[in-house]
Amino acid sequence: MTDFCINGRFLTQPISGVQRVARQLCRALARSPAKDSFSLVIPPGAEAEADRIGLSFEIVGGASDTLLGGILWENRALAKAARGRYLINLTNRFPVALKRGAVLIHDAHVFDLPSTYKPVFGFFYRSLYRLAVTRGLDLVTVSEFSRARLSQALGIDSDRWTIIKSGIDHILEPEPDFSVLQRFGLVPEGYLLTVGALSGHKNLAALKLLARGLAEQGHELVAVGDMSPAVYAGADLGEGLKHVGQVSDGALRALMENARCFVFPSQYEGFGLPPLEAMALGCPVATSDIAPLREACGEACIFFDPDDPEDIAERVLALSNDEAQRLHLGNAGREVTRNLTWDHSAKKWLDLLSVASKSSRVLRSNSHST
Repeated sequence: MTDFCINGRFLTQPISGVQRVARQLCRALARSPAKDSFSLVIPPGAEAEADRIGLSFEIVGGASDTLLGGILWENRALAKAARGRYLINLTNRFPVALKRGAVLIHDAHVFDLPSTYKPVFGFFYRSLYRLAVTRGLDLVTVSEFSRARLSQALGIDSDRWTIIKSGIDHILEPEPDFSVLQRFGLVPEGYLLTVGALSGHKNLAALKLLARGLAEQGHELVAVGDMSPAVYAGADLGEGLKHVGQVSDGALRALMENARCFVFPSQYEGFGLPPLEAMALGCPVATSDIAPLREACGEACIFFDPDDPEDIAERVLALSNDEAQRLHLGNAGREVTRNLTWDHSAKKWLDLLSVASKSSRVLRSNSHST
């Protein structure tokens, strides 16, 4: 039996930022010398996805393809399978009875912007995060900003948290799928790109003025992301944006590489994966002037006030029309993101787990001697 098991329910969920982090981290663990210490615990139906990860896996329980089914699976089948082992949870969730393990909590969004969640979701996650503290689980997050906000919201010392930044080199893996341009009638450098799901804090409505200004110059503003309402309260999708929905990784790479620039008006992030992905591909970025994005992007992008549509339009249009600035930011972005790799993230996790690994070996040794 492996020392560590990983909550693999994310393999049955649609891929958003949280699920992408879990998948890429597990793939990096599968490339590490310690891969045999890990096992994915998955629901039935996730076998094909688990095969693509590369770690060994265990199939337990029944279906988990609904919210209630997922909660029941985590708290019954997963909890039973993990008993006696250290359980790693990478998508904010864990079994409520868990006493030994780690949970990766990406941000304090449910505390800082509760109105953007449906009430039942907000209550559930706030209660779960408090339980992680009282259970004494190992707490992991993705940035200094998230550590500070979560510590304050949960009333704990910031030393309880380990910061492990996400990698972004996954965006370099797929071959660009240029057919996406033809499919949506896009011309290279004839559009600007944004990425955001249906969520109020993604702030797509603030791009209306920018979209009108771009249209006057013969350019489009293209939005990639899930537009189906599920968890978040209703949000304004924004007028003038060309919504293309969710696309493959190869298509997203092609869209980023051929955009005049990437604009990210989010009012709240824990880390800020999309602008960093664009930067890694040499796409110049304009993004919100908020603490986590300042932390992540440094000086390799243009910042604007996400609450001021006129400031967004003015600064982004200026960048779009400045070829020298776009070239400079494209090169700077590649440099800033050079060391944000998933193998580095996996190494940080292995460092965190080393104490637990030693403890597991002691326990096994004691059990064998009795």
